Amino acid sequence: MRHGNESLELDHLYQLARQELSEANEKLVVWAGGDAPNQQDALIAKFSERFPGIPVELTVDLSKYHDLAVYQQLLDGYLTPDVVMLQTMNDFEDWQAMGVLEPFKPESFPHLKQGYSDPDGAFLGVFMFTFLPQYAKEGPSAPPKNFPDFLKPEYQGRLALTPPHDDDAVMYVYDHILQKHGDGFLTQLAAQSPAFVRGTAAPALLVGQEGVWGNLTGYPTYPEQPSIGFIPEDDVFVSWPQRAAMFKLTRHKAAARLWLAYLTSHEHQSGRGSWSVRDDVEPPEGLQEIEAYPNTNPLDFISWMRDRRHIHDLRVKMETVFGPVRGQSPLTDQALIKLFYR
Repeated sequence: MRHGNESLELDHLYQLARQELSEANEKLVVWAGGDAPNQQDALIAKFSERFPGIPVELTVDLSKYHDLAVYQQLLDGYLTPDVVMLQTMNDFEDWQAMGVLEPFKPESFPHLKQGYSDPDGAFLGVFMFTFLPQYAKEGPSAPPKNFPDFLKPEYQGRLALTPPHDDDAVMYVYDHILQKHGDGFLTQLAAQSPAFVRGTAAPALLVGQEGVWGNLTGYPTYPEQPSIGFIPEDDVFVSWPQRAAMFKLTRHKAAARLWLAYLTSHEHQSGRGSWSVRDDVEPPEGLQEIEAYPNTNPLDFISWMRDRRHIHDLRVKMETVFGPVRGQSPLTDQALIKLFYR
């Protein structure tokens, strides 16, 4: 069996994790970066079906909130999560330098793409994420091909956007827009009177509904959705390997290892229906490997995230053009929560 060692490891870790959690009468605790409360529901369902008897308490919140809580708890010498999975690439490198991470190299490790994970297993790239522009199936006169198409008069008052200064991955896209199209793009975009909605999940869901025709940083879409996500012809779109790690303070180490081994396994990665962090999982039908697209680079995003001064300066520029970020967190805004569960 091609991935037999991975399966054997999962079986072994499963037994250790069951014993560990049963004896403590506790749960595996995972903190996941995200902006919708149901974003990890499918993962929890798959994991629970695959490993019955392993209770999981998973909390979704913005990565920039989770990481601050982790730093504070590390100072206190006590850590709530056993595993964290975050968009903030730089945090994992900082935690590694602090010596607080617990290295783990699962059997899947040789198949994880180079540069996505720490060579010594201090942190692992577990999901490949992308933000793609979206347009409504009904309404626009023609499918957009690049970001300037959203500046056409027909999109006036019909854009739902994530505030770029509220999400680093979104701001990465705007940084590249500035480099290619200049400051004038931001001025023209603001003149389109877009609706700024916190988080990335809500604006993506709104496209094709309630008069919304477009979004610059949405999600890949499914045929049944009222919108279409597309890869720009020339403009840059963001892609990155969401990182995950356990800590030396992790209390349920066997369960944490099981979680990380499962997420990076061929069994799980081949069933996600998306680009993979592994080198032996084919991309979705009709798509190339993410590394084959000249207008995205997961490793560049990792490098970009290290330059916090540049990101701060961009945040100031975005606030000057678009105003401050307004509204509740998308994890507590009841109107958005209703949208997620519609």
